[in-house]
Order: sequence, then C-alpha cells, then structure tokens
Amino acid sequence: MWINKENNASYNFKAPEIEGDAGKKTEVMFPTVEKTTPTLSSNAATVKVERDTTIVDLGSLSAAATLTLTPGDNLGAGAKVVVKSTSDGTARNVTVKKDASTTVGTIAGTASTTVAKIVVWDGSAWILCN
Repeated sequence: MWINKENNASYNFKAPEIEGDAGKKTEVMFPTVEKTTPTLSSNAATVKVERDTTIVDLGSLSAAATLTLTPGDNLGAGAKVVVKSTSDGTARNVTVKKDASTTVGTIAGTASTTVAKIVVWDGSAWILCN
C-alpha cells in the first residue's frame, strides 16, 4: 500500500493472477513517464530511453530527421516511446535507429501535419508500430 502524505489518500497495488508466476518472485518496475524535446543537430537527435513511457517531441521539421533511441541498461521489455513531429509544407520523414548501424524504421511525415507513432522495446530491439 502507498499513502499520499499530502492528502492521505491510500493506494493498493493488485498483482496479476498468472499461473506461470506461482511460487516465483517477480520484480516489477514502477511505471514512469518522461517527455523530452531533443535539439536536432544536423537533423539528428539521440535520446536515452530509461522509463516505461517516453514522449519524444521533435517539434516542427523543415527537413527529414534521424532519431536514435538508446535503451537504458535497465529498460524492460514493453517500454514505449511516442515519437511526435510536425512537417512544414513538405512531408518530413523521421528515420528511427537503435544505433548508428541499426535502422528500426521510418515514420512517414505528412505535409503541414503532426504525426505520432509508437516504438516498443522488446528487450533487445525496437519495434516501430503502425
């Protein structure tokens, strides 16, 4: 149980009932969220992902961009990154990478429109979701 000391509200946490977990000690990471607005340098940015949910806002793009998502050492499978960008009058794509040599996929931009896509960490690789 967790108690909010400011308003005395209490919260109980309920574990899922999964047969395969019976008799096992399962470690659970507390879900946290971070929003970041990285600065693009030469139309590229790198973001270290350490939280369960990370929102990456690339802002308004005037050229195609590359976003490298570096997983933190303790990043758990299922962590999500929301990648958001806005194209100017021309469609601006965002290439998502894990490192310099591993491309995850491309988020297609649409002229004068904000686009957001989700990228999920599977424990060893990023998966770009449609």
